[in-house]
Amino acid sequence: MVSNDNFADRISLNRTSVSTTGSNEGFTGEPGEPNHAVFSSPLNSAWWSWTAPADGIVTIDTFGSNYDTTLAVYTGSAVNSLTEIASNDDTFGLQSEVVFTVSAGTTYQIAVDGFSFSTGLIDLNINLDIDDNLILGTSGNDSLFGSVENDQIEGLAGNDTIFGSEGINTLLGGDGNDVIYGGSQLDVISGGNGNDTIFASEGNNEIFAGAGDDLIYSGSGNDLINSGSGNDTIFASEGNNEIFAGAGNDLIYGGSQLDVINAGSGNDTIFASEGNNEIFAGAGNDIIYSGSGNDLINSGSGNDTLWLGGGEDVIVLESGNGFDTINNFQLGLTIFDAGDSSQLSIIDGANGAEISSGGDLLAVVSWTQASTLIDNLDQVFV
Repeated sequence: MVSNDNFADRISLNRTSVSTTGSNEGFTGEPGEPNHAVFSSPLNSAWWSWTAPADGIVTIDTFGSNYDTTLAVYTGSAVNSLTEIASNDDTFGLQSEVVFTVSAGTTYQIAVDGFSFSTGLIDLNINLDIDDNLILGTSGNDSLFGSVENDQIEGLAGNDTIFGSEGINTLLGGDGNDVIYGGSQLDVISGGNGNDTIFASEGNNEIFAGAGDDLIYSGSGNDLINSGSGNDTIFASEGNNEIFAGAGNDLIYGGSQLDVINAGSGNDTIFASEGNNEIFAGAGNDIIYSGSGNDLINSGSGNDTLWLGGGEDVIVLESGNGFDTINNFQLGLTIFDAGDSSQLSIIDGANGAEISSGGDLLAVVSWTQASTLIDNLDQVFV
């Protein structure tokens, strides 16, 4: 578990709504640390920071934590010179909550401690309420345009075209085959049911395409993309993106930076591009192209085909989930995570080296002799 005991090791959070977990077990206070929620001294504090993406009213709480928490929020960049914004001990049972007004771009330092040396597991929840202009469509096919302010645009039924603008927008397509263009800042985009086309723009966007065969283009920010069920096509762009493709036979193109790709069930095709990616292909017979970055690949269940790029890739091999066909293995770059390598069987097969465990075929490494793997066990397996 990542330690955020000291202020200098605080964990950064973003987005309008985020929940995270942690613990303060074994944590301590540090010199110069302020008193949290009026109590005499910091005891077992854990630290996070959150930068407000927009003006609004934020609610921060520890609901779901399993001990008696205290909570305090500050501004400032050094632990010995912080300015308290809000603090609380008990609001909901033994958990804590604060509500206050925030300014876009301001970073808030969050300390979660325990009453009377209490420690345990922490649930930290942040929800920002942004004032929006409401723009409603009709049951027909509408063209809806946002303003320079923060807008909530709802297309409702019909095949709608929605244009976000300069504010922090919530764009809801509703039922129908919608086309949605995000604005220049942080947008929450929901396509709803139907075969939707979504173009995100700048900003850190949250995209929920819903059921249907959707086409999604992410923008230049750090985007969260959930394409829902259906045979979807996703093009990630710049930024560190999180992609959840859901059920269906999906086509996913990773972006140029670090992406986490969860393809879900179905026969998916994934192109990882040049970033350092984490790829979880899920159930189905998938095809994965790893790209030039250093990728972690777990192809999930099914008979999958992997084409490795020029990066240092780690391939997770698991029993009982079908087998992988691995192309472009490179000694010194490709590493297999298959548990205890001493329990593996590695033999020459018709199409390359076959890696098995307990009689279960895990992978076929094309154009590679078994002796190459056996002679370099410590280099190839972790």
